[in-house]
Amino acid sequence: MARRPRLGQGNNWRFSDAGTKFDGRPRPQRRSNQKPISPALKRGVIHCTRCGSRVVSNVDNCPFCGRSLRPFFARLWFWLLVVIVVAIFVVWIVNTSLPNENTTPTGPTQPDLPQVIGGAQNSSLKDLSLGTSIDNSGLEVTVKSVSPGPLAANGWQIYIVEVEFLNNRATDITLYSTQWMLQVSNGTRLDTFVGSDAEGITLTSNFSDYELPSKGRFSGRLFFAVPPHHPTEEELAAGIEVHSPLPTAVVYQPSALAYSEDLLVTWNAE
Repeated sequence: MARRPRLGQGNNWRFSDAGTKFDGRPRPQRRSNQKPISPALKRGVIHCTRCGSRVVSNVDNCPFCGRSLRPFFARLWFWLLVVIVVAIFVVWIVNTSLPNENTTPTGPTQPDLPQVIGGAQNSSLKDLSLGTSIDNSGLEVTVKSVSPGPLAANGWQIYIVEVEFLNNRATDITLYSTQWMLQVSNGTRLDTFVGSDAEGITLTSNFSDYELPSKGRFSGRLFFAVPPHHPTEEELAAGIEVHSPLPTAVVYQPSALAYSEDLLVTWNAE
């Protein structure tokens, strides 16, 4: 019959093994300036995400490794980001709600029927006296004078037309010298002259594609070269005294888009 082992004979216990058998995970070193967490405190306990230590939930930093324990929505960078996003959104809302102001000069437009300033409604736009102004959809136009100038290099007589503009529109406007003609006594309508005079000085209208700002006033000059009249043999035989054509009217086309005889404005140049 086998003998039963006495109590303690089957276990090989040694005091030196206690450190490895019963000790838990080594705790990290606590910072010297941090107080230990008292288990008697009745506060929530959380675990540090870096070192795994148990710390109370109302501290800002882990007392063992120093990691911030505040949630992201309690940090300064989060609220700075929120302020920036809100500011960008407000600016976008304001910009989209405001009307777009067109500060660039307006191109050619089809105007309403011009009106004579100071005249009766729907008064005639033909044969106006010099100095009379018209309202061309907010642009006041006045022909001030028509006077002879120097001779062109080819011997033609040059005439100078002085025009004044006042822009009462809310936007800038572009002035076109191509909207003007000079009618002479033989019925011909002449376009503006670009060239040199007999002394070699270049002559050209000073408001070709000129940008007139809102509420601005501008005085411009137009040059027209009138060709001389060469008498025919019949005129020479009859002894008829022939003169070169003279200006009879300054012709203004309010629309730069399309020619319309009904919209033409004329000032008497005789």
